[in-house]
Amino acid sequence: MTRSSEERPAEQRPPTAAESQPSANQHEAATTSTLKSWPAGSGREISLAQVRNLQRQLALLREENRRLRSELAEQRAELERLVAAYNAQQASFDEELAALKEGHQRQIEQYQTHLRDMLAENRQLQAEKQRIQEKYKELQRNYQQAVEEEAHKMIAEAANTIIMRPEHVPSLLQDVKKTIELQIRQEEDEQAAATLYLIRDAQRRARQLEEELAREREHIAAERQQLLQMQQSIREQAELRYKTLAAHLGGRWSLAVTLSVILLLVPLPVLQSLFYFVLHFSSAISLYVPIPICIGLVALFARIRAAMATYYSSAPRKSSTSKT
Repeated sequence: MTRSSEERPAEQRPPTAAESQPSANQHEAATTSTLKSWPAGSGREISLAQVRNLQRQLALLREENRRLRSELAEQRAELERLVAAYNAQQASFDEELAALKEGHQRQIEQYQTHLRDMLAENRQLQAEKQRIQEKYKELQRNYQQAVEEEAHKMIAEAANTIIMRPEHVPSLLQDVKKTIELQIRQEEDEQAAATLYLIRDAQRRARQLEEELAREREHIAAERQQLLQMQQSIREQAELRYKTLAAHLGGRWSLAVTLSVILLLVPLPVLQSLFYFVLHFSSAISLYVPIPICIGLVALFARIRAAMATYYSSAPRKSSTSKT
């Protein structure tokens, strides 16, 4: 009789999540009304129909408890999976941020090296310009000295010629002097033009280097500002993701705790009534013994749900590409 009464509820359709709480309350109310309708005497026997009704209700409650245990295990497994996914995403985010910082640091070092090379080249050009100016000044002094010496020689020769030959007019010396002065002036103009060209070229290259240096500084400043903005955006996205995951995990944890409390409190009055009215134990035993039994049922439900979650997570899943 007991085996048939336990096999019948297993063949019935399991109640949905919306029907679980009302059905449990209805079974509890029916059990209470049935127990109240029994005779109060301890020596009287219980009818067979009432015992079957009570067993059927207990079987339904067991099925409801099993379903609630499976749901609680699924919620816990989902919570663990979400925590693992959050940790993995956080580690990936840290690695990407470190790689990004390293890349920008290498770029900054390259820019600094290029800037140092350009500054060294600018210093070399400045030194070359200074050397050319000094050489020009030295050539100018040498030219002036050569002109003065040549003029003194020509004046001395002309004076000697005039002294030695006063009747001779030194017109030839004047033509030679003019020719020499013209050649010297031409050489001076060529040297001055070459020196001026070198000075202007050095100034032009110095201006180009200064402009390139200014552009590089502006580019480095823009890159640094962009890096700061990117870091701020990444930090804001990480904070938003952390808050979202924390709220989601908090809601799931509250749901799991609520289901555990429901699973602990629903069968407790049923077992207490069964121990006291059916098995005729004392009131202390009927009151305290069902508590560890319910706790054991909750632990068993959690163990079964964790095992099922582990099995489902280890099972291979079809990818989205194969489905499409």
